[in-house]
Amino acid sequence: TSDAFTVVVPAATTKKTMKMIIMQPSFSVRAAPKIRLLFATPNDEDITETSMIDDESTKKKLTHADITWKLRPPENTTKLTRLQTKVGANVLRLYSKFKGQKLPPVLCPKGGRAMLEAYYREPGLFKRRRMIGRFGFTTSRGPSNTEIDTTIRQIYNINPPPLSATIAAIIYMYVEAPYRNRNVGSLALTVISAIQSVQAVDFTVLVAAGNDEGLVEWYERNGYVRAPLLQEVMGSAGGEFGVTMIAPVGVKEGFFEECDLKWW
Repeated sequence: TSDAFTVVVPAATTKKTMKMIIMQPSFSVRAAPKIRLLFATPNDEDITETSMIDDESTKKKLTHADITWKLRPPENTTKLTRLQTKVGANVLRLYSKFKGQKLPPVLCPKGGRAMLEAYYREPGLFKRRRMIGRFGFTTSRGPSNTEIDTTIRQIYNINPPPLSATIAAIIYMYVEAPYRNRNVGSLALTVISAIQSVQAVDFTVLVAAGNDEGLVEWYERNGYVRAPLLQEVMGSAGGEFGVTMIAPVGVKEGFFEECDLKWW
């Protein structure tokens, strides 16, 4: 099963975190590889509160209590690899149960990328749970550079050691039309942030695609800040493909207890 997962060890791993990792003998523990930041092109749903004035605006806003999140390998993963990963995850669960050990709240696949799926069951008898959203992001700690260091100093008034900040990216966000403007995108951002936090990432970057000011403002309401120095780094020099934005990652205490997140 060690071929299926990667646990990334932070540079400043705490004793508690290290103990959690060491307890799982089947995990593959290694230093994070350097990755090239991917161009993030999210297609989000809650662009503005007034962008979809229709019946959808009267529907209930969803919460984590309504949604089951499933962490999957990225889209281009073969069926065989998906099957192997699923079998490996089940073996880990059985082993941990047999040993009386607690698994980490989330495990990410090797390769540095993952896909998050959102499932929801409408109220009523015989209603099936259906996938209502899909989100792609990176899970490996990408290397920093001078532009990232300068951005962090300017925006957050933090002065990290040179090239020490670690970065991940959101690649895309998609929510099915009937479920837009129902808080799904905002919830997905919190789950992605929590997963990347477990992976010892410091900040998330993305490109709000196009010239949609409403989309940029939506990300700003969700904690993201414009990062003009990163436009070229993210492959959108001069705003050609959209506005580059950045946010610190984090996870609040008890989050994984209130969030139904299943991996593999």
